[in-house]
Amino acid sequence: MRQFRSFLLPLACYGVTGAAAQAAGAGTKPPGFAPGAKWQIDIMNTLDITKPLVPADAVVWDLDLFHLQRHPEIIDFLRKQIPDVSVICYFNAGLAQPSDCDWETTWQSAAFRGLLGNSYDAPFGEEKWINIKNQTAVDLVKRRVALAADLGCDGTGWSTTSADYTRFVTELATLAHSLTTKRGFPLMIGQKNAAGLVDALAPLLDFAVLEDCKDLRREAGGAFCADFQPYVAAGKPVFSIEYPTSLRDGAAASQCKATGADAAQFEKSCAVDAAAGGSLGNFGFSEVLKLRDSASDESGELNGCTQYCGKQGAGVVVTATNEEIDGDAGRQRRV
Repeated sequence: MRQFRSFLLPLACYGVTGAAAQAAGAGTKPPGFAPGAKWQIDIMNTLDITKPLVPADAVVWDLDLFHLQRHPEIIDFLRKQIPDVSVICYFNAGLAQPSDCDWETTWQSAAFRGLLGNSYDAPFGEEKWINIKNQTAVDLVKRRVALAADLGCDGTGWSTTSADYTRFVTELATLAHSLTTKRGFPLMIGQKNAAGLVDALAPLLDFAVLEDCKDLRREAGGAFCADFQPYVAAGKPVFSIEYPTSLRDGAAASQCKATGADAAQFEKSCAVDAAAGGSLGNFGFSEVLKLRDSASDESGELNGCTQYCGKQGAGVVVTATNEEIDGDAGRQRRV
């Protein structure tokens, strides 16, 4: 069975300045940020803004926080291409790793070195659990939340219990919602996986990101996908990723098959309920298909290769990226 991080926090943040920000401030979330919104996720490599942007109609982009810290011009580029775009600045709220910009200055500094615990499971052994029961560690994670707002984004092992995570996330959400983005909205914060925490967190958070929803639905006896329906019911988007192995083309430079996943895997990955209460539990989700090596591979690749649901054999895009400017050479694939 594929293994998942038990709880990750991506953040969303927004970047428009001046009069535009004042005009936007009337609402609590940006236009188009709703169930069913078209999205793209690429946290593996840095967006290449010297190339045409594809897909040009995705209104939500989920990008790596530290890639954006190294290249803040990316957010301005996206805003010029898609004026109402929402940029989710992804970071791992429960783990720290050497590729993070704050690894040396914070987690490995003499003052804070004792705040990290055991390594995460292979193949992510370089990542260390953050002791979220320690208030100093929580305050350091909150710096990442503030960084997301400063950049102009729109939304953003120790033995722990669900109660520990709920307290931790509540504190981060309180901070995020107290910050005003450059577009004049409260900074949004979202949940990644961790279906068991939805009841406690959906009222607090602004969106959710899921992986392998359909496979985990079967393993959970029909749940998992449906567990996230409280977000949709509240008008909050759920961004869902499926990993059909047939989307990969090893001979292509992008590793992305131009015709997309084969018919059987496409149909399985893109099946969606037509109404709430359906058997799949994914009504209202925003679906994308991403690369995965094989059925036994535990790590998907969240790079520029994406297939959108609609017509089998179509909907494939490769967003241009430039791994030479990632600033984190040797980082393992992560989800």
